[in-house]
Amino acid sequence: MSEERSIGFLRLVEACAQPGCPVCRCVIRDSRSYLDALLYEQVTDPDTRRAIRVSWGFCNWHTWMLLEIEHAIFGSAIIYEDLVRLALSRTELLGERAERTRPRGWLSTLLGRRRRSSSVMGYRGRAECPACAAAADTERRDLATLVTLIEDGDLAAAYAQSDGLCVPHLFAVLEHDGERREARLLVDRTREKWARLGREISSFVSKHDYRNHEPYTQAEAASYARAFEMLAGAKSVFGNDLHARRSTPVARTLPT
Repeated sequence: MSEERSIGFLRLVEACAQPGCPVCRCVIRDSRSYLDALLYEQVTDPDTRRAIRVSWGFCNWHTWMLLEIEHAIFGSAIIYEDLVRLALSRTELLGERAERTRPRGWLSTLLGRRRRSSSVMGYRGRAECPACAAAADTERRDLATLVTLIEDGDLAAAYAQSDGLCVPHLFAVLEHDGERREARLLVDRTREKWARLGREISSFVSKHDYRNHEPYTQAEAASYARAFEMLAGAKSVFGNDLHARRSTPVARTLPT
């Protein structure tokens, strides 16, 4: 086993001992580590600053994660001082004040429209959040390790005690490795965990009957929150659909 794979292997085994999807746990932990290292070592690194500038900073999730990083205030302030100045520079010619100072005429109007359109498209087409790019690498490695080593004794035992993959991460496995026997084995083992969760949440619902006097188990009381993560992944890892960059409109009808 290579050093890189052994590190990923041990990370997954450790994550399986925590509640929720183990790959989500690895992504969250590595995101915090990435930001911590960046703020401690790379605030003034030219390449790092360039990557942050072309992405207009970090995404919503990783921006607010900065507040969770110990001793992050000063490094964050240095980065965002530059980003605020950059945002002002990039929008300088787009407001009403700049419009009033331009020469009048159809050519000026046309150029103003093109400038606004170009600015909007530039923002929409900004580079990926650098922390997300690092998290995506983590996610790919961990999913590949999980599929490849799912029958390894230690990882198999750890996964058996875990809550299993969330739906988004299981489908990521199927998208990339769906033809592999190990991937199908992972699906079977994960569905067993989902079925157990289904029984626990059904019991939680049924025990709300006024005639019931049996207390909830700890697993039943936590089942609805575990179902949230099972279906959607850990909080913030997969973002939301409100401002997702889609090329096609949202479907207006639900599948049958």
